[in-house]
Amino acid sequence: LSEDSMIKNLKARFNQNEIYTYIGNVVISINPYKPLPIYTPEKVEEYKNYNFYELKPHIYAIADEAYQSLRDRDRDQCILITGESGAGKTEASKLVMSFVAAVCGKGEEVNKVKEQLLQSNPVLEAFGNAKTIRNDNSSRFGKYMD
Repeated sequence: LSEDSMIKNLKARFNQNEIYTYIGNVVISINPYKPLPIYTPEKVEEYKNYNFYELKPHIYAIADEAYQSLRDRDRDQCILITGESGAGKTEASKLVMSFVAAVCGKGEEVNKVKEQLLQSNPVLEAFGNAKTIRNDNSSRFGKYMD
C-alpha cells in the first residue's frame, strides 16, 4: 500500500459516490459536499447486526461495531473522527449518534438517553463555532460521548 495507490483508489471510489473506504478496521470518509441517499432508515437496517466487512464501507458499519461491542461484550467504546475544517466531522458524529439511537431499542430510559444524545450536538455547536475559509460554522471543540 503506497500513498499514490491509496489516493488513486480513493479518487476512483469518490467518482462513483463511494465516499467510504476501509483500510483495515479504519474507515476513511471523503466529504462529498452534496447529499447522498446513503443515510436512510433502510441503510440503518441493512447495517444493523452485520459483520464489519460483510457490507460496503460505511460509517454505519463503524457505529454498529461499536454498539455491538458495548451491548454484547460490555466494553466501553470510542470512535475517533478527525479531519480538517469542513471535512464533515460534525456530520459524521451526528450520523453515529443517529444510528445508535435507531438501533438501541425501546423503553422510557433508552428513549431519554437517545433524545439526550441527539439533542447534545446543537447545544455544543452554540458554544463553540467560528467562521473559517471553508466553513461558516466550524466546530471549535472536541466531542466525547460516554
